[in-house]
Amino acid sequence: MGRKIREITVVIIIMLTVMVIGYTQVSKSLAVDTDKEPESVLGTEDKDGTEGTIEPEEPDGPKEPDGPEPPERPDRPVEKYEFKCPAPDGKNGYYVTAPKIEIIHVSEYGITKYRFTDSEGGTAEGELKESGDRFCIGPDQFKDGGNSIYVWMEDEEGVQAEDSEYSKELYIDTAAPDIQLRAPRGLDAWYQKQVMLNVKGDDGDKGSQVEQISVYAGKQLLGTTSNSQAAFQISQTSVKGNGVSVTVAVADRAGNKKEVTRKLYIDGTPPETAIQGIDNYMITSRPAEVHFQAEDDNVLSSASAKIVRETPEGELEELTGNKWESDGRVSDMRRQLSEDGIYKMELTASDKAGFSRSQTAQIIIDKKNPVIRYVDELDNRVMREFQWEHPMEEAIKDFTSYVYEIRLDGKIYTPGKKVKTEGVHTLRIKAVDAAGNEAAAQARFLIDRTPPEILFEDVKEGETYEEECTFKVTVKDGNDTIEGIWLDGEKQAVNPRSKVYQYTVQEYGEHIVLVRACDRAGNRAETDVGFKVVKKETILDKIINPVRQRLVPEQRSTEEAAGKTDHGSVKKRTVFLLSATAAGSAAGIAVYKKRRRKK
Repeated sequence: MGRKIREITVVIIIMLTVMVIGYTQVSKSLAVDTDKEPESVLGTEDKDGTEGTIEPEEPDGPKEPDGPEPPERPDRPVEKYEFKCPAPDGKNGYYVTAPKIEIIHVSEYGITKYRFTDSEGGTAEGELKESGDRFCIGPDQFKDGGNSIYVWMEDEEGVQAEDSEYSKELYIDTAAPDIQLRAPRGLDAWYQKQVMLNVKGDDGDKGSQVEQISVYAGKQLLGTTSNSQAAFQISQTSVKGNGVSVTVAVADRAGNKKEVTRKLYIDGTPPETAIQGIDNYMITSRPAEVHFQAEDDNVLSSASAKIVRETPEGELEELTGNKWESDGRVSDMRRQLSEDGIYKMELTASDKAGFSRSQTAQIIIDKKNPVIRYVDELDNRVMREFQWEHPMEEAIKDFTSYVYEIRLDGKIYTPGKKVKTEGVHTLRIKAVDAAGNEAAAQARFLIDRTPPEILFEDVKEGETYEEECTFKVTVKDGNDTIEGIWLDGEKQAVNPRSKVYQYTVQEYGEHIVLVRACDRAGNRAETDVGFKVVKKETILDKIINPVRQRLVPEQRSTEEAAGKTDHGSVKKRTVFLLSATAAGSAAGIAVYKKRRRKK
């Protein structure tokens, strides 16, 4: 039994196959394609650039039901529909302009059916029955992306005509890609020397996608890429604040293009700074006008000057109130400096790209002459010797550097050298500071190495004076000073302003006067005088004393020599001699008086 069923099934299959083959041959003889040229398959072209023949697809319509072969129909011709569709106007089989498609039913018999599906899933279906009926798909019905059209024919019984099936995919891309540009700090910021520009082309999900990105700086092509995203280095620099023109061109596979031009601000160099009107480290005795200037090839963001003055006394002060003038690229400021001091200046400038540059300068204004000390102290001085012992950094005062010269009596003098030559000398010191200011100081002084001369008037060494001795003490040079007077070892009162001292000595006996004097140079002298004050002699004493002084010593010396000294006899002889001398003298005087009377 099972074997029979299998045999019957095989027979039925064979019969159905024969029926289908016969129906297909009949359909081919009836179907007529109104297109003179076959439609191309997307993405394929003949060598001459025309579209190739489309291989029809099997319709998705209902399959013929299994069963007995249908009855034969009358052999009536069925003409194929006309399908009008323009060739793609873009690249790679894409339409960059939505086309217009027309389906025209030509045959007197049969039905032309169609189904249109856009890229978003929207569909339009219909059928054309009367000859001349047509269906149009307008540009507004197409959506970017893949759109499909499916056309076929059926007879009155709903049987699909042979070779009537036609399908076409239409890829639409009417929009150019979107362009996105990014820089690290934005497109409006300033950059130093170069910037990496990130470029992205976006053609959307329905687009043909980016085929090429090109980047230009001005008219110079910087590079291309087939990627939808890339980075390009822009190293061209701005001039006078004008941005670098960067153009990005993006093309998709359909041939749509889009360009975007933006400005990038790139600065290649720092600002230039200058401090003019002065020489760095110059020293001047005049006021100075300083010109501060900052300049940039593009745009300055700031310019400032710091001026600090150090006074001759060492105090620091910062000068304020600077007034700047600027046009965006150049900034200027002028400052008058007039006070004595050391000026330290710093100019700083920054541009929009963040470049910064500084410049420093220093000047000294010294309008005052150097001060020379200690020389005036020597003027009109008297000294035993001369030696300059003052350090020159103390003797010459100036807050700048200086040079000096010392001359003594017109010749170069070396500090520290001793001079002992007596006489009047002239010392001259000259100093010139770094600003050119000059100063000179001069002094005349006397070198005196001779001690003072002490003079005694009315008294002599060894003299004897009766009853009293009145004498004077003075110095030869009135500029010298008597420091002290001692009479018999007793110091006398001395008035420094007094130049002459007078004394009267009435005490009998021997006396000594000691005098000390000093001159302005410090030379000192000491002199003494010895004298005697005795009682006043009578006439007789004046006669006898000389004789006695002569005789007594002679006799005494003779007796002492003989070793026989008899003081009693000596006395008697002395008395005798003195008496005889006195008697003689008296007689002489008497004779002298008588003679004067006679006259």
